[in-house]
Amino acid sequence: MLKTIATACAVMLLAGHASAADTFPARPVRIVVPYAAGGATDYIARTVGDRLSKSLGQPFVIDNKPGAAGAIGASEVSRSKADGYTLLMTITDSQINNTALYKKLAYDPQKDFAFITQVVRSPALISTHPGTGIKSMADLKAKISAGNAKLSYGSWGIGGQGHLAGESLNRNLKAGMVHVPQRGEGPVVSDLLSGTIDLGVSSVASALQYVPSGKIIPIAVMGSHRSTMLPQVPTISELGFKDPIYDANVWIALLAPAKTPQPIIDQLSKEVRAIVSSPDVSQVLIGRGFEVMNSTPDQFATSYKTEFDVITKRIRELEIEAQ
Repeated sequence: MLKTIATACAVMLLAGHASAADTFPARPVRIVVPYAAGGATDYIARTVGDRLSKSLGQPFVIDNKPGAAGAIGASEVSRSKADGYTLLMTITDSQINNTALYKKLAYDPQKDFAFITQVVRSPALISTHPGTGIKSMADLKAKISAGNAKLSYGSWGIGGQGHLAGESLNRNLKAGMVHVPQRGEGPVVSDLLSGTIDLGVSSVASALQYVPSGKIIPIAVMGSHRSTMLPQVPTISELGFKDPIYDANVWIALLAPAKTPQPIIDQLSKEVRAIVSSPDVSQVLIGRGFEVMNSTPDQFATSYKTEFDVITKRIRELEIEAQ
């Protein structure tokens, strides 16, 4: 009798999930971006959201919730109903870095989310502006060696991948640079353009449009290989700096609250991956400085586990904490 009841419940649960997927989406879907408008994550969310609206017949609305290195927006999504109507488009920071950065976090990145897809890799770029007189890593080293440089560097948030790379470089060069954290990449690029900071760590995508005119001068990129759109710019590792954090991916990915029905996860993954792999979209993304990843939920989960250990260990070694 009990076995019959259990079987019936399981069948009803599966039927309910199938029904949800068959009718999804039946109303507008909100994509929370936990960073300021104008940055790389915001751009990807709007690009994907616009095309999802067309392919699925419902509005996909972008909702920027910046603050606390992405924790504010991520926390809100983690508490949302697991029905597919609230999603999170975010970067590595909110889902890995924050677990080591904050002693108390209002969400558990490892348990509170379902993986949908890593849309793109967004290589981080260390750059400067013409006013510094720096055009290469060699110039930066020479300026520091001369003494009294009093340099500053900006990143998109405390404890983020940009901050880790900047601080690792800072300590390696014994530069004594002051960190200027921002609430997204857009403000970092704005600070560079205005000369408010000497060095900036942003994505290639956010800074790329200012490189040809010389308003922003690229020095090095993070990652295991050079940027497709800036092939002349060496990786930090090529320049002789050895730190596993330099090779860690800065990805932009789509996630949902944990326990979102698997059929909905699969549907969203299939739709987003089809959009990103289409020639018109992929060419635009590559042209903007992104590297297309387009991972399946399982591939996303596997790479996440590997990167989690590398990044959280390095944050603790650098003794970086939220302020």
